[in-house]
Amino acid sequence: MTTRANNEDSVQAPSHEIFPPGTPVGLIRADRWLGVIAALMLFAMVSLTCVDVVGRYFLNRPLTGAFELTELAMGALVFSSLPLVTLRRQQVTVDLFDWLVPDSWQRFQYALVDLIAAVCTGLVAWRLWIKAAHLQQAGETTAVLQFVVFPLVYYMAVMASLTVAVMLVMAWTDALARRPGAHS
Repeated sequence: MTTRANNEDSVQAPSHEIFPPGTPVGLIRADRWLGVIAALMLFAMVSLTCVDVVGRYFLNRPLTGAFELTELAMGALVFSSLPLVTLRRQQVTVDLFDWLVPDSWQRFQYALVDLIAAVCTGLVAWRLWIKAAHLQQAGETTAVLQFVVFPLVYYMAVMASLTVAVMLVMAWTDALARRPGAHS
């Protein structure tokens, strides 16, 4: 049997173990706020689904626009989580060829991968911004609830841009790391 103190210790690791060394304090604070936003979006999606299912199967009255609300919340959830996952280095990685890279070059490999990911994510952010402007100009709304969509797409573009900033900071810290894999 474990004591309560042991359970509390295992719930959340100290921030110095979650984030790579040299992570700016502003990114750590942003991590907390984005975590709250992501958690609220997930809670909203679960609650919405439960209300819709109860209404649909027990009361024969589905929640109007539940699908649209779920889609919007999913977009907010995914893009709120993107900087979080990136900052904590919780992405899926494939290390099939890591053995080919000498240990002395690994920090540069990590930095290069971070830079390539930043460029790719930057392209996504740029295209999202353009799409949001187009949606705003066209006055696009959701089909059932008539919610305007462009604010969410702008939010997604901003979160993708924040992810780019995180990746650039990580590339910098990787390039300056004293030992390979110090960010792990």
